[in-house]
Amino acid sequence: MPVSAGSIYEVGRAMSTKHRAPTQRDVARAAGVSQAAVSRWISGHGYVASDVRERIVKAVADLNYEPHPLARGLSSGTSDIIAIVLSNITNPWYPIVLDRITHVLQDLRLQVLLFNAAPPQSVDDVLPSVLRYRVKGVIITTAALSSRAALMCADQGVPVVLFNRSTRAGGVHSVSCDNADGGRMAADVLVRAGARRLGFIGGQHEASTSADRQRGFTEQLAEWGIELVAATDREFTYNWGFEATLELFSRHPQIDGLFCADDEIASGAVDALRYKLKKSIPDMVKVIGFDDHPVASNAAYQLTTIRQPVDEMIENALDMLLKGDMASPSLRLLKGELIKRASV
Repeated sequence: MPVSAGSIYEVGRAMSTKHRAPTQRDVARAAGVSQAAVSRWISGHGYVASDVRERIVKAVADLNYEPHPLARGLSSGTSDIIAIVLSNITNPWYPIVLDRITHVLQDLRLQVLLFNAAPPQSVDDVLPSVLRYRVKGVIITTAALSSRAALMCADQGVPVVLFNRSTRAGGVHSVSCDNADGGRMAADVLVRAGARRLGFIGGQHEASTSADRQRGFTEQLAEWGIELVAATDREFTYNWGFEATLELFSRHPQIDGLFCADDEIASGAVDALRYKLKKSIPDMVKVIGFDDHPVASNAAYQLTTIRQPVDEMIENALDMLLKGDMASPSLRLLKGELIKRASV
């Protein structure tokens, strides 16, 4: 029996619909209503008659339609999306943190939108794009936030939490490991192990994490009656740890203990000491890092380090983000844990 062109069209349309996600237009066609009515029902704004609503609900169920979260957010003024902004995604510790945050948010039926504020961009540069998605909240890691950017978020009613950072900007919550306390722990460990001529290698100069770790370290050394021999900072990378160690020891060959602002720096320091300076660890130089990301437990390094309480930090960050009062921003400092390995 011959097949009409119209029949071919209907079969083709059915096949194409079957292999793609249904749209608002498909729902409207199946329910026999306008697309505008479907849009009003999805956003929750505007009047939809009860009989029309019933037909839409049935069509949604029949087609297994799920509103796109971005479209829903743009139409309703808010969304189920949490934006995460990073500026140092190459640091091995942050992909681990991102993975854990993502799993927790998904368990809460929230979506994740990732923004990488790679240099020369700053968080301030990226933030307007973030807010365009009508996100439910913003978590910022590895970067600071200006007062102007914080005000921009507050004006749109979007809560912001700095993760592993602190700030003086108003209207922003912060959750962080107690970095100064971690620095004090590092000083005690090195001094009790016999080190007396100590150096510090930091990350970005403007990072509160590095500054607080150095501050706690220096203050605790003073309690022991010991003065820090030398300190330098630039970035949280293996290459910087390697370079900085060679630089420090060229000027201060007597250093017998190093505190590094993170494990990436510390791994670079260890390799520089062993392979360039021919110094044994921990006999000639003791090294301690911070974070406890996978490189620290690697057999090649076995770094003594300060472990950040990542799961507890995430729990507190989401509590502040979803329940906190933006008018009364808070800072929560959580205690790190000393992990003893072979580098001290």
